Amino acid sequence: MGGMASELPVTRWSLILGARTLDQTRQRLVLDNITNTYWKPIYCYLRKRGYSNEEAKDLTQDFFHEFILKGKLLQTADKELGCFRQLLRTALKRFISNFERDKKRAIRHPKKGIVSLSSAETGNFDTPASEDTPQQAFDYAWITNLLDKILEETKRQCYESGQEIHWQVFHIKVLAPILEGANDVSMKEISRMYGLEDANQANRRIVTVKRCFGRILKQRLRDLTGSDSGAEAEFLEIMRFLSEKSARL
Repeated sequence: MGGMASELPVTRWSLILGARTLDQTRQRLVLDNITNTYWKPIYCYLRKRGYSNEEAKDLTQDFFHEFILKGKLLQTADKELGCFRQLLRTALKRFISNFERDKKRAIRHPKKGIVSLSSAETGNFDTPASEDTPQQAFDYAWITNLLDKILEETKRQCYESGQEIHWQVFHIKVLAPILEGANDVSMKEISRMYGLEDANQANRRIVTVKRCFGRILKQRLRDLTGSDSGAEAEFLEIMRFLSEKSARL
C-alpha cells in the first residue's frame, strides 16, 4: 500500500476553476493533481473495455491531452453538477464512444506523453476479475488508490505525533489481515507485544487511528467534491465498497 508521502495530492474545485486563468503555473498544478489522482481509474476502465496494455496507455494519454491539457473539461466543469470524478467518468465515456465510432486513431498526445505510464508501472497492474464492468473497474481503482493515499497520510500523522505504537497496533490488527493475508492476532497478544496494560488499551489505540483515518478521508472528499453533501455521498459509496469487499473475504 505504498510508502510514506509528504502530503496528499489535492484536486480542489477552487484549483480546477482557477485553471481557467492564463496562469500556467496554476494550470500545471491542476494537471499534475488530476493525472496523479485519476490515471489508474482511467487506465483500468480502458483495460476492462478490452484494450491492451499499450492501447490503454495511449488512450489515457489521448484523453488527458484532449480533455485536460486542451482544457475542454476544465472549462466546462461546474461543481453544482456533481463531483469531479463523475464529470471525468462521463467525459471518458464520451471520449471512448467517439473514438470507437470513428474507428481510427489520431495521435494527439505529446511525444513524451502527459502522465508517466511506463511498462514498469502498468505491466503488472490490471483490473481485478471481480469488477465486471468498465465503470466498476474505474470506481475500484479510484477508491483503492484514494485509500492508499489516506493510509499513507494517516501513518505519517501518527508518526509525527508520537503515536507509532498506535499505528503499529492498527496495522497488525486491522490492515495486515486484509492487505497481507496475515493471521488474526488477539488483542491480548498485541497488548503483550507492545507492552500495553490490557486489551482495552490496545483497542483504544485502534480507535484513535480509525478516527484520524476518517477525518483525513472526509477532508479529502470535501476537497474533491467541493461540498459537505458531496463528500458525504462519496464517503457512503466508499463505505459500501469496503463492506462489499469485506463480505467477499
